[in-house]
Amino acid sequence: MRSFLLRGVSAAVVGLFLTHGALAFDPTGNAVADAFLKRIETGESKILSVGDVSEDGGQVMIEAIVMEGKAPEAGKLEIGVITLTGAEEKADGTLALEGLALEELTLTADKSVIAIAQLVATEVIIPSAADLAKADSSSAPGYSTVEIEGINIQDENKKEVTVDSVYLATSANEGKWPTAGELQLTGLVIDPAQYEDDGAKTFTDLGYGKLSLDIATSFTWSPQSGDLDIPQLDITGADMGTWAMALKIGGLTGDVVTQLEAAKDNSEQSLALLQGLTVNTISVRFDNNSLVERVLDQQAKGAGTDRAGFVTQLKAGLPMMLSLLQNPEFQTSVSTALSSFLDKPGSLKLEAKPGQPVPVAQIMGTAMLAPQTLPQVLGVAITANGN
Repeated sequence: MRSFLLRGVSAAVVGLFLTHGALAFDPTGNAVADAFLKRIETGESKILSVGDVSEDGGQVMIEAIVMEGKAPEAGKLEIGVITLTGAEEKADGTLALEGLALEELTLTADKSVIAIAQLVATEVIIPSAADLAKADSSSAPGYSTVEIEGINIQDENKKEVTVDSVYLATSANEGKWPTAGELQLTGLVIDPAQYEDDGAKTFTDLGYGKLSLDIATSFTWSPQSGDLDIPQLDITGADMGTWAMALKIGGLTGDVVTQLEAAKDNSEQSLALLQGLTVNTISVRFDNNSLVERVLDQQAKGAGTDRAGFVTQLKAGLPMMLSLLQNPEFQTSVSTALSSFLDKPGSLKLEAKPGQPVPVAQIMGTAMLAPQTLPQVLGVAITANGN
């Protein structure tokens, strides 16, 4: 479900902006509109028709744009209105826009339909047509913020996913790479009843008619030092809880990213590159909002007891289950935290704070040769309910 959503939304956006190709549409007579349309027409797609074009002060409006791909699976993209604000074609061929707004987008492909009510971007920079036309071009549009509202995705079986809004912001760049930014996704709604897999049935059995999720994340990254800091990666489910993650990774320099991009089809080479990274800190926290109680009640019912009785059974079995860790000190701390959480499901937090950054290669080696020592190597601690 998640990959379908991301693939669908990105197809609509990338199909608009990541472009190559020559001018094939009839010129509109408006220089700004033609400069923009020239850049969105790709070697893999063509503009079938363009409606009225008008200009009001610093805004140019293009109505009723219809595009389709040369390959059948690429589908057709229809846009009700495109508004270009403060457009300027620079001496280097780039097209700078103070604002870009697209309304009533519909992408139809492979019997799937993606509808977007509105997409608004600020401080947009679109590379020159010549740069975009290069087969090996790494040029890509830049922006300060992008906000997408009213996303509705239906697959060929009419299964539906909706999203209220997506907000993307890039606050810093170095060359082609964003080095600081944030993402907020609000109101991702999925109906588990539409899906027949075991995972979907689990949610319906727990009493969730629909799943409603919000996602928020931010990052900073230095291509020179290789430090990647993700202080926030929160996923909040209505009447479920919040999963909050934060991590710091070292060694991810611009050179490493370039090598990873080149090795994307070579898993062995990619793994070798990843082993050179370091884990600096990791934090994972879950704040409960009825999910744990639902699971405990369901499991207790299946065991023929009530929640309190089932929790007592779980706590009694913890020492045996945790003995597999072969780390008595860590086992005790985990058992204490889990027992507290089961008694009163508030929050559960796991932190890895090694004394110094630990190479991924060392983590993998330890996991294979002496897994019981990993908690000490990574400085792992687990706590419950804020303790």
